[in-house]
This record gives sequence, C-alpha cells and structure tokens, in this order.
Amino acid sequence: MDRYGLIKGIAISFILFSIPMALAPLFNAPLSKTLTLMASTFALEYFAASVGAGMGLNPFFVLITILSVGAGVVVLMFGIFEFMGTRSNKVSGFLAKSHGKAQKSRIIQRYGIYGLIPGAAFLGFYVCPAIAWILGWKKDLSAALIIFGLGVASAIVLLSTLGVLGLVL
Repeated sequence: MDRYGLIKGIAISFILFSIPMALAPLFNAPLSKTLTLMASTFALEYFAASVGAGMGLNPFFVLITILSVGAGVVVLMFGIFEFMGTRSNKVSGFLAKSHGKAQKSRIIQRYGIYGLIPGAAFLGFYVCPAIAWILGWKKDLSAALIIFGLGVASAIVLLSTLGVLGLVL
C-alpha cells in the first residue's frame, strides 16, 4: 500500500465523517449540534455520548455519529500507518521486529486481537489501531473489533447518561 492506500483511507474517512451530516435532517438534529457532537467525538471519544444526550439529540443518532466518526478515524489511521510503513526504512525495521516478537507468542496471535474490544474503551480509538498495526493484525478485523468496542462503550455511557438525566429532570 503506497500513496493509493493513503488516498483511499482519506476518501473513506471523508465519507464516514459526512454520514452524520447527511443523517442529521432525518433525526431533526441541527447542523450546529451535529458538528458539536462530531468535534466532541474527536476529543472525548465514547464519552461524547454524554454531550449528545445533553444536547437532546436522538440516542440512535448519537450512536451513529460516534461510530461513524470513530470508524473514520480508525480507517484514516490505518492508511497513515501503512503509508509510513512503506516509506520509512526505520519504521519498516521496527515493524519487522515487532511482528517477529508477536509471532513468537501463541496467546497474542490467537486471542490478542480480541483485546481490541475492551481496548477501545480503555485505550481509545487512537491507540488501538497503532497496536493492531504494530502487531501485524488483520486491518479489517481489527477495525471491526475497535468499532464494536467503541459502540459498546458508547452505548453504556449513553444509557448511563440518559438514566442520570431522567433522574435529574
């Protein structure tokens, strides 16, 4: 994967980032609140669910927005990492060493990738793609597991926030 992979990652990310704006009218969400939720997702990751709930947005729209922004970030990061890995000899050497060490561990090879599900909650969607890339895990499965973990964490935060708001209001 060379420049084409990076361009493809940017294009897919752009499409994923535009999904919330395209769906906003269907959920009666003002564009300003949609952009605020998207920006909050970049900064707060799954905790942005509280921001969306606090703004009175539809819970399904909040989850869709967080997941599409998270997926866009993950795809973009994998594209950047692949581009760096093919362009830099130092990065390529580091990857070869890391892949070699990871291959020696049966546990990491067999079950390690599933650690991305809780990893999305504890480490976030900025760190997990780097871990998956360094360890040489399949990008498609890694991205799916990271987004699944993000969805679970977002749903828990959203449900907790709605419950707390229900008690307060």
